[in-house]
Amino acid sequence: MTVGILLAYLCFLFVVAAVAERFGRRRLVARLRTLTYVMAVSVYCTAWTFYGSVGLAANRGLEFLTIYLGPALIALTWPTMLRKLVRVAKEQRITTISDFIGSRYGKSAALGTLVAVLVVVGMIPYIALQLKAVSVSFRMMIPGDSLLSGFDPTLLVAGTLALFGILFGARNLDFTRQQTGLMTAVAVESIVKLVAFLLVGGWVTWGLFGGFGDIFTAIAASPWSRLLTLDTPPAASYARWAAMLLISMMAVILLPRQFHVLVVQNPRERDVHTAAWAFPLYLLAINVFVLPIAFGGLLTFGDVAAADSFILALPLRADAGLVAVTVFLGGFSAATAMIVVDSLALSKMISNDIVLPFLLRRRRLEEVYSASLASTRLGILVVVTLGFLWARIEAGPFLLVEMGLLSFIAVTQCAPAVLFGLYWRRGNRKGALAGISAGFALWFYTLIVPAVVKDGAVPISLLEAGPLGIGWLRPTALFSLEGLDSISHGVFWSLFVNVAAYLLVSIFTAQDADERSQAAAFVGLVEKAEPSPTPAILSVPEIERLLHLYVPAEDADAILGELLGGKTPRELSLPDLLDLRIRLERMLAASLGAAAARYIIEDRFTISKGEAQELVESFQTMQRSLGKSERLLASVVESVEDCIFTTDVEGRLITLNPAGRRLLGRDAAAGPLTRLDVLDEADRRRVGPAIKRAVANGRPWRGAVQGLTRARRRFPAHLAVSCVFDEKGQVLGTVGVLRDLTEQVATQQRLIQREKLASLGEMAAGVAHEIRNPLGGIKMATNLLSSSAMNDRRISQEMAQSITSGIAEIEAIIADLLDYARETRLDCQEYALGRILAPVVEACAADGRARGVRVVAHGLEDAVVASVDGQRLRQVFTNVMQNALEATERQRSGRVEVRLHQRETAGVVEIADNGVGIQPEHREKIFLPFYTTKPTGTGLGMAIVKKIMDLHGGEIEIDSAPGRGTTIRLIIPRSPLPAVAEVA
Repeated sequence: MTVGILLAYLCFLFVVAAVAERFGRRRLVARLRTLTYVMAVSVYCTAWTFYGSVGLAANRGLEFLTIYLGPALIALTWPTMLRKLVRVAKEQRITTISDFIGSRYGKSAALGTLVAVLVVVGMIPYIALQLKAVSVSFRMMIPGDSLLSGFDPTLLVAGTLALFGILFGARNLDFTRQQTGLMTAVAVESIVKLVAFLLVGGWVTWGLFGGFGDIFTAIAASPWSRLLTLDTPPAASYARWAAMLLISMMAVILLPRQFHVLVVQNPRERDVHTAAWAFPLYLLAINVFVLPIAFGGLLTFGDVAAADSFILALPLRADAGLVAVTVFLGGFSAATAMIVVDSLALSKMISNDIVLPFLLRRRRLEEVYSASLASTRLGILVVVTLGFLWARIEAGPFLLVEMGLLSFIAVTQCAPAVLFGLYWRRGNRKGALAGISAGFALWFYTLIVPAVVKDGAVPISLLEAGPLGIGWLRPTALFSLEGLDSISHGVFWSLFVNVAAYLLVSIFTAQDADERSQAAAFVGLVEKAEPSPTPAILSVPEIERLLHLYVPAEDADAILGELLGGKTPRELSLPDLLDLRIRLERMLAASLGAAAARYIIEDRFTISKGEAQELVESFQTMQRSLGKSERLLASVVESVEDCIFTTDVEGRLITLNPAGRRLLGRDAAAGPLTRLDVLDEADRRRVGPAIKRAVANGRPWRGAVQGLTRARRRFPAHLAVSCVFDEKGQVLGTVGVLRDLTEQVATQQRLIQREKLASLGEMAAGVAHEIRNPLGGIKMATNLLSSSAMNDRRISQEMAQSITSGIAEIEAIIADLLDYARETRLDCQEYALGRILAPVVEACAADGRARGVRVVAHGLEDAVVASVDGQRLRQVFTNVMQNALEATERQRSGRVEVRLHQRETAGVVEIADNGVGIQPEHREKIFLPFYTTKPTGTGLGMAIVKKIMDLHGGEIEIDSAPGRGTTIRLIIPRSPLPAVAEVA
């Protein structure tokens, strides 16, 4: 029956793995993947946990807790330390602990081989422990009179588990792929052993005894009460507690099976956080009943000789067959999960770090993939076979736990190289070689040699007197260090020498370029990894050839497409090829290991190392030159006094130079700003749409605006916005320059003021001259009226009319003067210029008919629209046309012609006459106030015309010659500049 149960359970595992492999990859939801990962991590609990913890508790009391307290404590650091380990492993495509160490220290093949050999040697006793547990439990389940009493299923189990590992773990060489079938089977086995342990624990506690209180009361009253104390024999000393806590903390991460499940098969980095709290809970659950079962066995059997088997012996003694079968299955599942995963991880080390270097040295590169796959599968068989042979040979009095501790301490020798490698940049290959070699040598001398002596293979005198009688070299009291048990003694010396050798050699020796590059990649992703000085540069055909050699044919094309990233070979630049080479090497590392991948890539140079060095140096020189140019340009931008900003295509500010921050009192990083936020509210409405249209069409925009600071202070400015384009001509954003015109405007105002003061005398003289004539007439008339001789009523009326006329003339002069001198504000609105001009033309045409002058207009109906002050512009047209009429009234066939048309973005009103024309010496003076060539008039008409046109941002063109008439063109912008106030 037992054999049938065993075979049925093995078949069940195959079915679970096959179903998960077939359907799980597509249908496993994220939470189920996380649960599978967490339960698979519990492969840490092996037959040691199931049988050995009870045996250890029965012999040494609470010491068994150290094996589980250590992992629970270090699990608190997993969200930082383990997550970093997982991230580095995924980036570097690492698959084993030996691959990790070799890759960290310059992708050293020698270091990887050393670690692989030593870890394989150290783990064989651990695999033997599992097989021994299976063998012992099977013999206990078979009655003495059964036909199968002499049958040992260990070899059958070992062979079946090796086949399972090959089918579901070694299908291909890339162990970084999710091994869904294997991980699901391991997770199921974790559930089976937990349920089995809880069931048998509950049965012992409440079925055989009266609960926890009954068991602990009975043990406290027995000779085994000291098992509940600390540091009192047979309980473990504090030194042993510390040693076992330390090695269990390291082992839970660095054991080959743990590294494979925790790091290599991690589905998502964030799952580490779940494992950090769920795994300690699992450990707590599976250890709740360890002491009740151990104490129950002591109370029942009264002997600790077979304490490892208490958990199975108790239900067998009580004829509880179902409980016994449950225990057998739980222990079997604990052992098989460990054997499968450990043999798989160790076989990968053997293949990548022992077999592959041998093949590569023989230059048989074309056989690498097939040979590596075959060696991985054969390695599983070799590892299981070695474990089977060790279990057969080792027949000493060791507890299962003692065998497991040897493996724990062995793999702990990798801890300094791993932890320092993650956090200390100066650690190097020579230091790691020295530390690991010394640590394993001390492990062998202080732990394996005493174990062999106890088995009788070596004379006991070696332990008592030391080699060659040198007492201070005794393996159990090295350098005369006594008072420690063998485990504490071996842990202290092996790790002390390991760490010391690693640190001293690393400090006093230098790293090469590969080591520095890998140190930067592993220690902190803050700095960019330093590239190798002469990297191999491969062509795309060579990369394709390598892929078909070293990866499965069905995956090669897909991997090549992923490497190229959608680019064609001709589109790849030198930096692209360098990056392609790095990614190809990491992809090969997932299958062949980091050292082998480096060897293969370096062996495939398409250019010499000298040429590669020249290319890299040329590229680095170009980078430095570009960097210098960028720094120079940045310095220029930082030093100019204008506000310079950049925006994205939507107008959101990205950068703002220091001058801009000082001017506006803003910072581009202070909040969501746009280019319009630097303008006054009115200008945002006025020029905002125009800037948006210009940017959408890829055109620049520039114009006068009113700027706005954060303190709401307005200032006159000039804004220029230009587009930035990508290589395809698409607009990426804009660059804007905002120039503060406050000083220029102030200077201009001062110049205007000085000009006004300078011309004040001339103006005063003109005013005096113009007013003197009417004042003279008024004075004469007044004198006549006041004389006694003036009795004639008719003459009195004439004198009164003369006085009134003089006063009216003075009023007109003063009105023109005030009109010219006062502050003027424009009230601009959208007008059709023809509507303003038509009434003026009509009035002047009537006046012209009285003077004998013909007035003709063209284009008044054209839709020429501008934003202007209609009343002021009507005054301009009237003054100019009145001057034209006066210039032609004495001409035969006098003619004034008015035209309205559009010139680019401006409206043009052209007034031409065939009058007397303007002398060249008078042309530049006609806009001066009080300057006139006519016998009458104030000389302010054209000065007022010039002022109003300037306020509109317009221009006046004059084309005239004596005897040929005059043509005046008034050019009016369709969107004039805002003139808030202007003083004449």
